[in-house]
Amino acid sequence: MILEISNNRRIQIKSCVISVLEEYGHPFVPVKIGSLIRSIPYIKLITYSSQIRKYHITYNELIVDAETTDSYAVWNKTQNRYCIYYNDMAPSIVNSNRVRWNLAHELGHVILKHHELCKRHKLFRSGLATNVYNYIEAEADYFAQLLLVPHVVLYAFKVTTERQLKDLCQISGPAAKNRFRDYKQWVKKINGNDAYDRPLFHYYYNFIYKKHCRTCDAYVIQSNGKYCPICGNKTLQWGDGKMKYTTKIVLDQNSKAVRCPVCDNEEISPNGNYCHICGTYLVNQCTNNGNPYEYENCGQLAAANARYCVCCGAPTTFFQNNLLKDWTQENFTGFENIPDDVMDTPDDAGALFYELKIPRADCHRKILKRNTITERKCSYAIIKRSLHLGRLLESARG
Repeated sequence: MILEISNNRRIQIKSCVISVLEEYGHPFVPVKIGSLIRSIPYIKLITYSSQIRKYHITYNELIVDAETTDSYAVWNKTQNRYCIYYNDMAPSIVNSNRVRWNLAHELGHVILKHHELCKRHKLFRSGLATNVYNYIEAEADYFAQLLLVPHVVLYAFKVTTERQLKDLCQISGPAAKNRFRDYKQWVKKINGNDAYDRPLFHYYYNFIYKKHCRTCDAYVIQSNGKYCPICGNKTLQWGDGKMKYTTKIVLDQNSKAVRCPVCDNEEISPNGNYCHICGTYLVNQCTNNGNPYEYENCGQLAAANARYCVCCGAPTTFFQNNLLKDWTQENFTGFENIPDDVMDTPDDAGALFYELKIPRADCHRKILKRNTITERKCSYAIIKRSLHLGRLLESARG
């Protein structure tokens, strides 16, 4: 008999995934699983090839000792540390991206504390009752699928085929087939207030909405609008830019300067939009009053460094009043350190989660890090309470 993972336990595992991502991850798809694991201080990654060189053994000898061709984790109870050993040699595993799933699976065992719960330094089939082994394997697989295949990102990039999912998440064909089936079921029940999907969307927000301007090379986070806020051209595409056009002007949530950018007056009236010392207009917004722009009387609020409206392309008040220089005259202080291994995904990542009714952050506002109310690590007690695993373990030890 194989026990199903209960809904309560699935919620706990989802909380563990969110905690791991927020503490150790980097918002990027495909998930950089190797880097994520290496950033966890109590886990060490070790390749099969390094073990062969270290102990002067053959590949077949190592497989016999490991009892698996994929990967396994070893728990050092004394130091409470883990080593994850993985196959970096078999072409069928490495070339198919199965190795990525193997790593996420073993990470699941570690984060869910299966070794401690089972009181085993290794989790091999031969050392556990069949039901116990199958159950913890199912939990580790569930952890891996949540980590490697974030549904909110698939939805954002309008994934409609199994092949697109496979390429985007960099998982094997068989895994992609199963995950695409799950994803289609998720889409039918999509819920913007879901306790897991909502924080996951915020975690990936900047990744989903990052834009690169082909004209001025600006890097912006912009969830709506087709125009670049820096140069005003309709040349935005999804991806990473290099230039960060910064400004010392600080705005409040209504795009109003908290101190005058001209006379430096900081006694700003909450009721007025003009500086009472020098008369400067303090709100950065679209100046569109009609033709020739795309929308009539747009008036969209703008970011502190925005020279143009992202919705209609009209100049902003700050640019019109010479509070911001033309982007070609800007002095740059540096470049954004952006990875260059971005996958080939659709350019138009905008207007993606409005169906979820998730409040959209303004393009100039970074998502504040969510205060995690769940514990960073799943405790032994939480796992023992899940389903009947505790009773299974007791019977297995008996």
